[in-house]
Amino acid sequence: MTDQNSFQFGVEIELLMGSRKKAHSNWKSLAKDLSKRLLKAGISNHINESNDKSQDNYREWSITQEITIPSQPAKSLFGLELVSPIYSIYASWATDLETIFSVLHGKFTLHPSPHCSTHVHISGTPHPLSPSELAALAKSALYYEPALDALVPPARRGSAYWCQSNRSNPSLTGLDLATCLDALGHAGSSVRHVVEAMNLFPANSPYGRAHGRQKDFVRGKVYKWDFTGMMSGGRGTVEFRQAPGSVAAADATGWVTLAVAFVVGAMAVGPQLGGVGVGEGASAEELWALLAGGAEVLGWESLGAAEGLFGQAG
Repeated sequence: MTDQNSFQFGVEIELLMGSRKKAHSNWKSLAKDLSKRLLKAGISNHINESNDKSQDNYREWSITQEITIPSQPAKSLFGLELVSPIYSIYASWATDLETIFSVLHGKFTLHPSPHCSTHVHISGTPHPLSPSELAALAKSALYYEPALDALVPPARRGSAYWCQSNRSNPSLTGLDLATCLDALGHAGSSVRHVVEAMNLFPANSPYGRAHGRQKDFVRGKVYKWDFTGMMSGGRGTVEFRQAPGSVAAADATGWVTLAVAFVVGAMAVGPQLGGVGVGEGASAEELWALLAGGAEVLGWESLGAAEGLFGQAG
């Protein structure tokens, strides 16, 4: 990352929700209601019925069906995902989130669910992260994993299918942390090597067998950190997938702040992480120091809503 480089991000907020006034019969009816009310509140948006990933869909907020959240039609509750536009780290994104959740709380009901999560995509701009920077982030993701685990509910610590530890992938499984960090240090010569070290998926898994895979393959969206967006043809992003569902603006703002500060802080700390003295990973105090360092680089006066995530940790 050059001195002139900055960062941008997008956030995906999964919700199990219903309307306070109307019993909707399907997700699209609910989505139309939400879209209309968000637009009235000043949030430009559209319904992305086909979940199209083209660039045009990231110019404003979009609403999609979230099929991984079990709907409850008898209760008029459906799984939706709010997908943000691409934000600069200095844009009014926090204000937008406040507005969105004000609408959600005023006109709809939100229901906490272990099936909901909050995903944050981060990228460098105007230049993408280099292979060595990607390796620094990957090393940090593994070293600080225990401290991040302490901030999330037990279901988001690695047991869920869509939120597995990156260390469980075939490239790293069975290795101690020091050996994992060493392997990632060697992988920093190319983006593909880093992605394969973090996001390989076994060919002999049910998914692999169902798709006729003969050898292990890259599949990032089942891990806490998805690096596959950095591959050729991808969106140039790294995705932090571990955060639980957000039912308040402070939740979503906190996880965005944490994810962005973590990535930026990792650029400085990651290259120094080696096999000596790493033990089983970082403490909460070390994670806080990393995030504070990232916030300082970004010019943020504090970690804002992310501080509350530490307050919630048991």
